[in-house]
Amino acid sequence: MWKKTAWISFTLCSTVALFGCSAQTQPPAPATAPVSPGQPAELSKDPVTVRFFASGGMFSDEEFTRYIVDPVKKKYPQITVERVNPSAKLPDLIAAGETLDIVGNYPGPMGSNLADNKMIFNMEPLMKKYNFDTSRFSNEALETLKIAGGQSYLAGLPAYTNTFALFYNKDIFDKFGVPYPKDGIYWDEVVEIAKKFNRSDNGVLYRGIFPDGIGRIQQQLSIPFADFGANKSLLSNEQWREAFQTWGTLFKMPQLTEGDFKVPNAGKNQTAFVDGTLAMIASHSNLLNSLKKAPQLNWDMVTYPQHRKSPGIGQRMDSPILSITEQSKVKDAAFLVLDTLLSNEVQADMTRNGRLTVLKDDKVKSEFGKGLADFNGKNLSVMTKLKFAVMTPFKYLPDGDVDKVLTKSFNAYIVDEKDLNTALREADEDMNRLIQEKLNLKK
Repeated sequence: MWKKTAWISFTLCSTVALFGCSAQTQPPAPATAPVSPGQPAELSKDPVTVRFFASGGMFSDEEFTRYIVDPVKKKYPQITVERVNPSAKLPDLIAAGETLDIVGNYPGPMGSNLADNKMIFNMEPLMKKYNFDTSRFSNEALETLKIAGGQSYLAGLPAYTNTFALFYNKDIFDKFGVPYPKDGIYWDEVVEIAKKFNRSDNGVLYRGIFPDGIGRIQQQLSIPFADFGANKSLLSNEQWREAFQTWGTLFKMPQLTEGDFKVPNAGKNQTAFVDGTLAMIASHSNLLNSLKKAPQLNWDMVTYPQHRKSPGIGQRMDSPILSITEQSKVKDAAFLVLDTLLSNEVQADMTRNGRLTVLKDDKVKSEFGKGLADFNGKNLSVMTKLKFAVMTPFKYLPDGDVDKVLTKSFNAYIVDEKDLNTALREADEDMNRLIQEKLNLKK
């Protein structure tokens, strides 16, 4: 759910020449033409190469070419976008002395990855220079970008966002005579529907719901897990008690968490949904890739379930965030690569093919899924309806480690290995230990 953060320390030499020790020297950044007041700058016509690192999960090779390489070449013939090995790990590339001009991170590990690798760069002056309009993003998206980067300024821009919905198997609902869920559904309503399943029929165990792990409600309600002023855990407070109880009702049903499903596992539950034994799954747009391969499945979707305390709010922005590195010597060209990716034209093309735009433009959002012929007639537009939740700060804590603390206690709670008080107390203790470990490393 959340990505593991790499913690790396550097010598003074590597701080000064982080990417230059074993790589060829980059040419100076292209000059820009004089700018009239109110007019964006123009890039020099001299050839320039921008080296771009983003994992294969963020962009397939086909997507990278279609949404980045080709549009940039069309608009700026002098810019060549070179993809750095998407299967590599960022620490390994840095250790090898690779030159990286743009790097992609997911929101959770973004800030610490950039800070630990001395990559943080304030992109706002370039936005002003090239008249980039940040009001095209929602306020929630902008706030999340700053929190993700750990700065008061924007250190990255989002490419697209994975978006969420409640998927349901119409055949299972028909089999047991249960009415289909409706748009605008709340989690407590999902619980009541799910209770009508979780039964064996002709030797097949049918299950009602998989909502994903405890981190999803934390993200939806923006529940803080630490007080970074006092450097103390907050997992013992009333918000977390309510979160465990609310999410627990989605798991504490007979037969729902038995056998292979004792521990919440997104992969196993996606397989169960595609195989036709899980009635509902709250998931994101990447599930569509699996559903393409299951034409026999009679499914549809409604809006992602909301919480009564935060109506209209779905999940936080789940986007690859693209940052220009401090070490880049071609920052202007790198920014124009991102500017092109975020053009209405490219965003509409991505959105038509299932990568939802990060822009708030309703016309662009209305294109969602129109290029996916396999899903004609499906209620895809529900994935564009809810607002983003605002990200909770991670500061110096790796989100992967936070996830481990939360899931360990929650998973013990939902299978009755620990009562609620014990689960929260132990989670609080583990979080405080994690905080102290990370503070000691920073000394």
